[in-house]
Amino acid sequence: MNVAYAAVLGLVQGLTEFLPVSSSGHLALFQNFLGLSEPMLFFDVMLHVGTLLAVFVYFRSEITGVALAAAGRAPGAPGAWPATVADGRKIILWILIASVPAGAVGLALGDAVESAFGSVAAVGGLLLVTGAFLLAADAKTRRNPTDGAPAAMMGLAGALIIGSAQAFALLPGVSRSGATICAAIFIGVARRDAARFSFLMAIPAIAGAAVLHLKDAAGTGLPPMLPVLAGAAVAFISGLIALKWLIAVLTRGRLLWFSIYCFAIGAAAIVLSQVLPAR
Repeated sequence: MNVAYAAVLGLVQGLTEFLPVSSSGHLALFQNFLGLSEPMLFFDVMLHVGTLLAVFVYFRSEITGVALAAAGRAPGAPGAWPATVADGRKIILWILIASVPAGAVGLALGDAVESAFGSVAAVGGLLLVTGAFLLAADAKTRRNPTDGAPAAMMGLAGALIIGSAQAFALLPGVSRSGATICAAIFIGVARRDAARFSFLMAIPAIAGAAVLHLKDAAGTGLPPMLPVLAGAAVAFISGLIALKWLIAVLTRGRLLWFSIYCFAIGAAAIVLSQVLPAR
């Protein structure tokens, strides 16, 4: 693997990990149509580390606020998120509860989920599902432009609904960020809080995936480090750009553009799966 190829993979990972267009779906399509091999496990881990670092940097004030709440300390500045210690502790609880469904599904149905990567038509169909989720959430925000409630108010049922959306997103073609943000919007969470909660949820999800991959990569040997570091750096930078873009789009209530993209890529994948052989 050379630096240029590693940088391209880092760019794809950083953008599609956070934008609601499904990183796993794009990876499956690239592998099937372009004959690209799956990245080496250690390299894949480092790409996840790059995107995880982007979450920590972009949401550093929110993460600090939640950490302070966990320690029983009130937010340090007006307008801080979460607003109170009680809110911060509720958010931690909701994140823990919302992380359970994906963990359970991953352990129980890991092989079945993995097999879905081999079907281009299935990935295309699931991208259409992601597009439908985004279209519905866009319509809801247009009907109710006054936004919604804080994430701390979602309750146990809300956390389980969002967690179930994250579990569904284990399938390639279903966007994790898209499914969880849309689920939060559907249950009445404010758009920016929906994004905050979705990406704080991403911390244990991405970290867990990285640990599992690192465990599998142990004993396979380390690849050349320059391409690995280049890919991780590009994943970090592109991840920050993607996060900033998505938050801006959410603030304006314009998920429609991502919906159109998912519809277009999903439909193209289904059509091409019928006329072109997978590699």
